Order: sequence, then structure tokens, then C-alpha cells
Amino acid sequence: MKNFKLFLKINILLIVVFSAVSLYAQQLGSLSHNGEIRNYTYYTPSNWDGESSLPLLCVLHGLTQTGSGIMNVTQFNQLAEEGNFIVMYPSGINNAWNANMNVSVSSADDIGYIETLFQFFESNFHTIPERRYLCGFSNGAFMCHKLACESNLCFAGIASVSGTMSDTVYNNCENPTFNTSVLHIHGTLDAVVPYSGSITTGISVDQLINKWSNFLNCNSQPNVSDIPNVNLFDFSTCEKQEFNCQLNDLQFVKIIGGGHQWPGINTWNGGVGTINMDFYSPAYIWDFLKTKTCETTNALIEFNNNYSIYPNPSTGIINFPELKQFLKIEVFDLYGKLVFNIVNFEGENITLPLKNGTYHIKITSNSKEIIWRKVIII
Repeated sequence: MKNFKLFLKINILLIVVFSAVSLYAQQLGSLSHNGEIRNYTYYTPSNWDGESSLPLLCVLHGLTQTGSGIMNVTQFNQLAEEGNFIVMYPSGINNAWNANMNVSVSSADDIGYIETLFQFFESNFHTIPERRYLCGFSNGAFMCHKLACESNLCFAGIASVSGTMSDTVYNNCENPTFNTSVLHIHGTLDAVVPYSGSITTGISVDQLINKWSNFLNCNSQPNVSDIPNVNLFDFSTCEKQEFNCQLNDLQFVKIIGGGHQWPGINTWNGGVGTINMDFYSPAYIWDFLKTKTCETTNALIEFNNNYSIYPNPSTGIINFPELKQFLKIEVFDLYGKLVFNIVNFEGENITLPLKNGTYHIKITSNSKEIIWRKVIII
């Protein structure tokens, strides 16, 4: 009986320990953007000390999916643990992203939301601005290309699976601000986002690759090689096209016979059609992205790093240098709820009528730049 009680205590202790590790590493978060509470899941490596600066990968789900759902499908958490990076999985409003799709599915300001998330992690998790990465599937892939084309933030690299550009994004993407490295993966038998394009989905894969090839100043003829056909029963093969570019890297993996799926992930929850099993796409994606960096950081991030509010901790009165440069100041609690905001400023300080605790301050400048700061009220 004593041995059984000891065994039970040890097992309970192990459950508590492993639960604590899991809760520390994978967590839920929320952020208020344009008056809506937006949810996301994120994962930090278990050996992260809370201060070290790590890369940040944002994984965008497909239409009808969620952030936590795409997390379960791709298992990027394990790669983040092994590769020592932070990964986040935001959820779109009504399970969709506003990528200006030919058939409208959302009107949300998702560029602003994703930019705000990256800035939030840079201010509060010390992620590296030069190593921002995007990855997306289907509707999420469309959103990756829109961000690379239109965002004011530099993304060092994007990886898109089974999603191209809508006609609107394609036509507007004439001069992106940054030279983003691009990896695209697409099946030739994709029935949801056809390889040759369609009225409902937008441009063809060839048009997508040509767009980025021209922008990144690549040679017209890529180096073509086969990915080993290690699985003879998946009814598909893989061709890798690597472009020699002057401005950054461009690579296309053509899944001949492949469907609307994540290669290497044997689950029907991920998409529709034939699943190629010759390589594990999440690991392949991270191997491509992890060496990419932005050559220079946006002035917004430089301003972020240099700007300080004080005192912190504070009893409620906080000094904001250059206060007249700001359009508005919003304060959120740890659950993402807006608890205070102000738009008319006088002097150099603001009194925050808040209970003791930790808060996140969102500062919007007159030029619409955004700064995040954490403050402790005592």
C-alpha cells in the first residue's frame, strides 16, 4: 500500500512538472486591434530565459481554420524547441484573412493586426526585428504575399503553401519596400487553388514566381533538381527550382500530382487531395527561412528601441517624452482588454487611473507608427 501511495505521488508530481513546462512553453494570448479582441497561440522554447532575443515565425492558417488548428497540423512547436525560435499562430476574424481575395472573405485590417503582433513580441518578448518570418497555407499563404508586398515592416522571408496572390494584390504589388526571400510550395493538381489560376482564386503559380523573380532580379532560368522520391505510394513527385537572384532568395517546390496539402503531413485535416510524403514541409520551410535576415531595420523599430517612458514601475504618473508627436495612447491589461485611452495631450506626463498590476501601452504617433511598452503600476 505504501509503495502504491509513493508511486501515485511520484506520478502526480511528474504530471505537475510536465504540465508546468507545457504551460510555460505554449500559451494563449489576445490583443485588441481596431476595437476587436484578436486571439493567438504562441510557443516559446522551454530553455528560453525570457530575455534572450530570438527569431519569430508567424504561421497563418487557411480559410475556415484557426491558429491553434494550424499549430496542431504543422507541429512547428517541435521545430521551435529544436531550432530555438518563437512561433505564433494568430486567428483571423471568422477564420479568414483579408488578402483581397477575388471572392471576398474578410474586410479586416489584417496587415495592421499582424504588424501590431510582431511589434508586440519585439517589445515584450525581445524577438529580433531583422528575423521576422511568415508562413501560410491557402488563404494564409495569400496573406503572406500581401504582407510581403504591402507591409511597412521588413519580413526577412516568407514561405507559402498552396496559395498565390489575388488579382488585386498582384496588380498592386509593383514596388515592395523590402527585398523579401520567398519559398513557394504548390501541387499541380490543387483543386482549391488551381496551379494555373482561376477567376475565383487569382493568378497562376507561374505568374507568382515570375512576379517575385522580376522583383528580386533573378535569372530567368532556375536550377532544377528532383527531391528524392522516397515514398512510391503517394502518387506524386517533387521538383525543386532554385533561382539565382541579386536581391534575395527565391525557391519553388513543384509537387507534381500533389493536392491542396502540406507535404509530409499525413492528415486530412490539413487540406484536400493527394499528400506528397517525400519531404516534411515544416522542417523544409524553417531550413529555408532561418538563414534570412533583413539588411536594415525599419525606422519604426529603431524608434521603438530608443524610446523610453518613465518612471517604470510607476505609481500612475508616467512621463512620455515628445508627447506632442503622438496621435493616441492606449493601455491594455494582460488579457488584451482596453482599460484606458487618451487622444488629447498636454504637458509631458499622463496619469493612468489603474489598479496595481502589469499593463501594455500602445503608442500611435502622428505618422501612424506604433510603439509598444510594458509598464508596472505599484
